[in-house]
Parts: sequence; structure tokens; C-alpha cells
Amino acid sequence: MLLKYESGVVRMKSQLAVSVALLLITVVTSDISPAFALLSSEPAAAASPSSAREYIRVAGQRLIAADGREFRIRAIGAGSLSADTIQDDYKQIAQLKFNAVTLMLGYRHFYNETKSGEYLQSGWNRLDAHLALARKYGLYLILQMAGVEGAQFVPSKGEAFDYRLWVEPELQERFCKLWEAIATRYKNEPQVLGYGIFCEPVVAGTRQQWIDLASKTVARIRNIDKNHILFIERLYGEIGTRREMSGVDLDPERSFFLISNANAVYQFYFFERDEYTHQHAPWREDRDADLHYPAPRFEIVYREAVNDRGRILRFDRDYLSFYLSRQLDFGRKHKVPMFVWGFGLIKNCFHKKGGLQWLQDTRELFDKYQLHWSYIGYRDDDFGINDNPEALRVLAPSGE
Repeated sequence: MLLKYESGVVRMKSQLAVSVALLLITVVTSDISPAFALLSSEPAAAASPSSAREYIRVAGQRLIAADGREFRIRAIGAGSLSADTIQDDYKQIAQLKFNAVTLMLGYRHFYNETKSGEYLQSGWNRLDAHLALARKYGLYLILQMAGVEGAQFVPSKGEAFDYRLWVEPELQERFCKLWEAIATRYKNEPQVLGYGIFCEPVVAGTRQQWIDLASKTVARIRNIDKNHILFIERLYGEIGTRREMSGVDLDPERSFFLISNANAVYQFYFFERDEYTHQHAPWREDRDADLHYPAPRFEIVYREAVNDRGRILRFDRDYLSFYLSRQLDFGRKHKVPMFVWGFGLIKNCFHKKGGLQWLQDTRELFDKYQLHWSYIGYRDDDFGINDNPEALRVLAPSGE
């Protein structure tokens, strides 16, 4: 980790003479290139303990910053640890007035399956490089765990579904230990806004599997780190079936659950509908149809149970509002903050398919509900908008 040490003064007095020697040592490393950090194989020095007041914290349905003012997350994805940091991206994100970036983590960044107890220094170095840039440009960093060993359940060409995590205690222990290692390293770092412990869970059995793993992970993290926000994801399917495959959305009271810690935010993604937002995605075999937004002829049957006859909706702003509000029912009922950790459109949606209108409608709905949000990616081959000035104008919080 790149640290900035304040100037220190050493005073020495002699009993025989009234002479004072001053030694001023200033070590400033905040402008060291992130590339330099990636070359280092030495463990990062532990950050000095910070007061709990320095961290952004949950207060009811609000987030409160160190100065006592309300803080609303306006973030964008900074990529994953698979890629090198790009300083210009952080600079431009800050100039657009975003206040945070999300960073996607995966277990392969930190350990190999055959040596799960030996963490890779390269992963820590890359994470530290992102943290150094976030600090330099005044952005908070949200760590989102997107790659979990034994938990592949996103439809991807050539990859089998994998639900071992939910039935193999050893894999669950590796998952918890990785979060313990992350919490130990960053527990005194206020620039880290919080930890998204697991993105997009889909269980092999019932929701209780996710409740059990999340509760255990939260307890293990809190034994080490009592300051950072924990972001807890909704459930996206039971019995090994995602909502996109089954056509069934779990009732919010079933897809979300409360953890036994008040410093928590409840999160979900918003790619509504993914028949549109993921059309022609290169990793999907089931999204090859062209679709425009809005599409009055595209009927959506919204169901929350297999035997539910469903509600028919048109693919337009009203549907987006309905689906979003349905998720937010959980936050309203339990008086907890909610966060869209990822939303966006694959790039071809902006090519005369109504992408800008979808983005405008979505952004306006997020503002209407005063929601915390993060766009899925600034620089990305599939979803990135760093080269899309029109989308950035719609999305950037600079006018707030």
C-alpha cells in the first residue's frame, strides 16, 4: 500500500549546551506511479488506526460522511484486478464528479485452487494501486467480490454451471478466510467505502444457504473490521436456477434478508431487461435477438412464484419504474439503504436502439428514489462508456 507519512521532528538537547538539532524527515509517496507499486513484492505497511468518525457509515436509510453530511453514492466501475490501473481513468472519473469507483474482485486474483492458503502478492499490489489512485483523486473505493470459487452460475459460453460452494464446507471456509485477509489489510483505510461480499448469488438449494454463508462471512469480517460498510446482495435464484432462466423473480422479502449488523447496505443489479441490455453479448448464447427501447410490443410477464399467473408489462419506462420500486419495497419496509451496484447497457444498445433513452430514464428513476448507484464500467470492451460522451453527459453527476 502507498502511504503518506506526515513530517516528523526529532529534538535533541544537551545538558552542557543549549543547542537544539532538528531533524525533519518527510516521506511523501502519494504521487508515486501505480506501476511502481505493482513491481514491489513486499507486503504493504499497515495503515494507522483511524477513528470511526473517518468512515462513511449507515444511519437509518442514509449514509453519513465524516463531516456529518449525507453521502449518496454516485459511482462507476473501475474494472477488475485482472487489468492494470489507468491513472487517466481515475482523473476523468473525478472530473465528472463521481464520488466513488467500484472494483471487481475474484478469488483467482488472490490464490490458486491448489494453494488456497498462499495469497498472491500480485493481487494485493494491484488492489493497492487502485487504492492509491482513489486516494489521489478523492474517490472512495468499493470492493465487490464477483468471482467466488465453486460459484459459477452466470450463463457463459463454454462454461459449466458450478454450485459446489453451497455444499462444500471447505470452499466456504476459503471464501471466509479471503474476506478475513482483505478486512485485515484494509480495516484502517477510510478511503475504502465498503465490502460487497458476494455478487449475484444463486444457490443450489434454498435461500437459507445464502443466509447461512452471508451471516457467517459477516461475523468473520466484523471480528476484524467494525468500521467499513458491508454490502449484502439479494438472491437471484434457488435450486440452481437464475431468475433470467426461470422467468421467476423472488419476492423481495425472500430475495433480500437482514443481517445482524446496522452498518450494512442492501444491493442489487439493474440490467432491465437483460434481453435488451445484453443483446448480442459475446459470452451469451441466449441473447441474439435485436431489441429497441422502448418496445411496446415486447411483453414482459412478471412472476414471483412458479404458479403465479403473472402481471403483463410493456418494455418501457413504466416497467423500469415498477421493477425498481418493487426491489426498493424491502428498503422502505425495513428502513435500510439500498444500492444498485451495477447497471448499464452493452455498447450495441447505443447504436440506434434507444440506449441513451434507457440510460436517461434509468438515471431519472434513480434520482426520483434518491438511490445509491454505480454504473457497471467506465472502460470496458462490452459496457464501457469512456468513449461515449453522450452517455457520460446523461450519467455524470456533475450537475448535482
